[in-house]
Amino acid sequence: MKVIPNIPYDNNSFAEQQVFAALKAIDTPFDCVALHSVMLPNHAYKRIGEADFVIVSCYGIFVLEVKGGTISYQNGQWSSSNQQGTYNICDPFKQANSALHALNEKITDYLTLEQERLPLGYGVVFPDVLWNKESVEWEAEIVCDSQGMLQFSHWLTTFFEYWHERPANANLLSTSDTKKIIDFLRPSFEFIQPLFAHVENMQQLSVKLTEEQYHYVDMAMENQRVICSGGAGTGKTFLAAELCRRFISQGKTVLLACHSSWLRHYLSTLIPSESLIITTISGLTVTMRRESIDSFDVVIVDEGQDILNIKDLEQLNLALKDGFENGQWYFFHDANNQANVLTKFDDQAMAWLKTQNHPAIFKLNINCRNTRNILSKIQSSLTCDLGRPALIEGPEVTEFSGNQEYLSKKLSIVLKELKISELDNGSITILSALRKRKSLLSTLATDEIKDIIELDDYKVRTYPFKQITFAEIANFKGLENDVIILLDLEDPQNLTTDDKKTLHYVGMSRARAKLYCFWSSSDTVHTI
Repeated sequence: MKVIPNIPYDNNSFAEQQVFAALKAIDTPFDCVALHSVMLPNHAYKRIGEADFVIVSCYGIFVLEVKGGTISYQNGQWSSSNQQGTYNICDPFKQANSALHALNEKITDYLTLEQERLPLGYGVVFPDVLWNKESVEWEAEIVCDSQGMLQFSHWLTTFFEYWHERPANANLLSTSDTKKIIDFLRPSFEFIQPLFAHVENMQQLSVKLTEEQYHYVDMAMENQRVICSGGAGTGKTFLAAELCRRFISQGKTVLLACHSSWLRHYLSTLIPSESLIITTISGLTVTMRRESIDSFDVVIVDEGQDILNIKDLEQLNLALKDGFENGQWYFFHDANNQANVLTKFDDQAMAWLKTQNHPAIFKLNINCRNTRNILSKIQSSLTCDLGRPALIEGPEVTEFSGNQEYLSKKLSIVLKELKISELDNGSITILSALRKRKSLLSTLATDEIKDIIELDDYKVRTYPFKQITFAEIANFKGLENDVIILLDLEDPQNLTTDDKKTLHYVGMSRARAKLYCFWSSSDTVHTI
């Protein structure tokens, strides 16, 4: 059976781990997906409830409550005992039932399904004890004990049939219905915390890794040394952050290194943890001295193409316990078109890194940042690989091409339209190949641009931004925003195959939802 996520959440419950493994081992003859640890904000009697496992199949939606250890019920109080002691617990049957109804209420509020009523059911799993107690409060078919765990597939089939035979559950869910339900439930537990950017006055945004990216996280956790490559938007930063979160939870000292101070501030907003050291390569020595750290258990590098040179790698080698040869490290990079923007990409340095005790080599192939239209425009214009699209089609890319006077008028119109729209100003960033005073933006009237903030090393720390922002493309590498307005670059269709398109690649790929491109004619593109 497919279980999401691919590995169980680390909640110190060996009982849940047993059920997780049992579910994963089942080969069901029909589509069936199990979800581990689903949060339920609208629980009947808890501020936030949780369903240990939610199973979605053609037979309906089922909640399994798992209770490990020795189970007892005395004087109206349930308890569980293990080597650490005895603990009072809630009535597991009431827990499962209330979680199921909270789940049903949430689903029916947001989804319109073919059936008038969802087929529902709940069960309780006691993996460590034999259960032979009868009661009017439960039926034997909804209880799985240690004996049932030995034939879990058979018990689950009997469990499904028991609930399906009830009159209210006689119908079956269609494949379309189950897909809708699973797609709705997944965000409840697949958020990578806190891999998201808050946009003021808008719904909280989150970054959901694709199943393939979860697969890569799992593979990375199984390897001591990893070199991971991928185009812009394929989730390298998200994967690096998830690895940081997991290693920190294991009590390891973790270094997340990059080249750009802008990117360092951005990463600090994505992973706010006092246990994680985030620093630029230039500030590594000072940071280690300030934190009184001689070496790190794990080193993770983001935007590695910017520090892919022997000097920087030697510095990281000294900071890593047992060095690159025998230490634990993860190197995320994009050699696609982003190399040489901030530093020079050294092929020999990459060749050396690959000789360090057989690192695993991964390549990310799913784009989880850009809409399909943005991704298609970048790939067709620049002939580069940013992975397969995973997001919705989104609005079309808007392009203008012409002389400075024409582009200035169009830019003025676009900015006025965006300012009066419902879109929050902080979700808009203007990127240019030039400094602000030389860019197309400087041709607009003063009152049109007075509220636009030019980012610098200090102002970028306020991410997410509260006003429309301006930045040079090279400085914004590694960051992103919902709307990107790209200025002062020549139309890539007019460039030859020998012309560098690095700034085009970086600038265009920063847009999550909407991209505006103001292509200057060759005679109006100024030099820095």
